[in-house]
Amino acid sequence: MKTNSKVALIYPYFRTHSQNELLFPPLGAAALQSQLRLQGIESQIFDCTFSSMKELQKALLSYGPAIAGIYSMITMSRNSFSIAAMVKSLLPACLLVAGGPLPTLYPDQYGREFDLVFRGEADVSFPCFCQDYFDAGSSRAQLKRGALKNYAGLYRSNDPQRVSNPVGHHSEEEIKLFPAPDRSSFAHALYQKFWLKRTGTKTTSIITTLGCPQTCDFCSRPIFGNLFRRKNLDSVFEEIHQIGLLGYDNLWIADDNFTLDAAFLAEFCRRMQGTGMSWSCLSRVTGLNREIVDMMRAAGCQKVYLGLESGSRETLALMKKKATLEQGVEAVNLFHEAGIASAAFFIVGYPGETAASIEKTFAFALDLPLDEISFNVPFPLPGSPLFDRITTVDQSKDWNRENEVCFVYKSEFDPIYLQHRIDQTMMEFREKKKNVAAFV
Repeated sequence: MKTNSKVALIYPYFRTHSQNELLFPPLGAAALQSQLRLQGIESQIFDCTFSSMKELQKALLSYGPAIAGIYSMITMSRNSFSIAAMVKSLLPACLLVAGGPLPTLYPDQYGREFDLVFRGEADVSFPCFCQDYFDAGSSRAQLKRGALKNYAGLYRSNDPQRVSNPVGHHSEEEIKLFPAPDRSSFAHALYQKFWLKRTGTKTTSIITTLGCPQTCDFCSRPIFGNLFRRKNLDSVFEEIHQIGLLGYDNLWIADDNFTLDAAFLAEFCRRMQGTGMSWSCLSRVTGLNREIVDMMRAAGCQKVYLGLESGSRETLALMKKKATLEQGVEAVNLFHEAGIASAAFFIVGYPGETAASIEKTFAFALDLPLDEISFNVPFPLPGSPLFDRITTVDQSKDWNRENEVCFVYKSEFDPIYLQHRIDQTMMEFREKKKNVAAFV
């Protein structure tokens, strides 16, 4: 009898239809699928974005995987455990594997419900494990023979033979040899329909660099860590070509630090000219100048998103932003003058700040020539210094809520008041934009 050697890669996000939702296909699953297929392993991505739990159940039963890998982050943890329970019930022979940010941070929690946890970057270790597991006849006895020590990041707690392998990060040389993410399983027509309605473009995401060397107090980066690495631009532009063939015309560059390396950015911009594709990205406010910004505009950059975070010097120091108010102002003005739209993220109600510093942030946001602003209260992500410092985080609260003003810890700030001031500021911002448009 032929051994079952199918792998299901499950992305447990079911769209909420919130006005704040931004829908992108799961590139982590696409990257894993490329690596699995490179080894000749049959796999299928189950992207739940446009699906339901009932539809997922039917699809998994039909596919009948031997291994089900479920991605989990903090806003998907409940779905991850619900799907794991469903798989256990309907496909008891299926090996359950968890991966992603939250399993990396809390392997014990996931190890109680999953057979194995892969922490950190599993692009190589997970496919290698799958191949060895299938070569051994998909036998669970294989899990008890000590061979599990061979896979970076693997964790197993629900067995006397506990395994906790060190988490590894791939070198830049390794990453440059990785195949492009396999996007063949995604519902491209539905993603494009969503973005056409929202922005008039057919947008999808791409990642060109990994890792973040910054040390912001509120940030958690359990997967890629603080090691900054660049992909091979030849591979990146082959990926962009394939994205164009799928019908997309706009890129969301999802890198944490896309503008960090000026030489890499310059070469990217040079190659983008003539592709006919527009793009937007995140950017820090440091390291920018007129030449860089003009180069981005000529290459099709339409919009940048800046983490300005606060209008208070004291609060920026609390956040360990390592950027000044003046640098923020200069960056916004540079993009504005170049004709690139700019959006800014702000955090209000940070532990240790004051009502006066919050008001400085509202005033700062209204003073700048920004095209879009958003305000959030602090969200202490597991793995961040902020999370470690706050002792009153209530993990029984609904971590899936998309309401921006929802504290998950005991805060000295009144969320009702903050929501009121955010609403007022957003109304003032909209009026300002209307007046500017009328004047033009």
